Amino acid sequence: MRPLVWLGAVLLAGGLAAPVELRLSLRVGDQAFAWGRTYQTPQGQRYRIDLLKFYLSDLALVRPDGREVRVEGLVLAEFKPSAPTQGVPLMRFEAPPGEYRGLRFDVGVPRELNHQDAATQAWPLGINSGMYWAWNPGYIFYRLEGTAFLPEGSRKWVIHMGTDAFRLPVRLHDLQMRRVRLEIPPRGAVLVLNLDLGRAFWPGPGGVFLDWREPALRQLHGLSPQTRPWMSVVYHNMLDAFSLGE
Repeated sequence: MRPLVWLGAVLLAGGLAAPVELRLSLRVGDQAFAWGRTYQTPQGQRYRIDLLKFYLSDLALVRPDGREVRVEGLVLAEFKPSAPTQGVPLMRFEAPPGEYRGLRFDVGVPRELNHQDAATQAWPLGINSGMYWAWNPGYIFYRLEGTAFLPEGSRKWVIHMGTDAFRLPVRLHDLQMRRVRLEIPPRGAVLVLNLDLGRAFWPGPGGVFLDWREPALRQLHGLSPQTRPWMSVVYHNMLDAFSLGE
């Protein structure tokens, strides 16, 4: 993964601030993800993951009374073979010490940045990010690529989720049941996110799933009318793909 790149700053209402580091661990189901390993979808199709990149933006810590400590900006997480996959630093920021009931963030680029001229944007945006469609204004928010091992041979597949409609709101807070509790002491804290990469391949309503035997489903993005229903299945699966780690 590239060095931490963070655009923006923490918005604090005043008072002391503690350093916070957000880290990410990749998983497939209940297993730690490993490069080169072959996994299996719930439908029995074998696959390998070769690349993961996504934007994380609009992060906020949620206080017990529902108020939020917002962290402005966005970061591009990038994972390639041989790179670490467990406890990888995503971003560092500062927040008031105290108790929180979780956090929230979006996977994607805010609308006001998604439609700017990419040629004028600085990293981690811009045309050199590898996250920009040359044929469509706007960024790829979530990019997952791999190889499917089918009876007829190995076939590459991609999931390129983007457009404003597919910006993914991840909500990892609980104000009602109070089952989530984050403590940030004055000396600072490390918060760990888990991302289940295999969640994207779960079946949707009616048992619809990403069947790589269909060539059109190996190039999945949200813009094609032919494949948009399958991207919707992946999108809804991804709403539950993130969790807070120990």
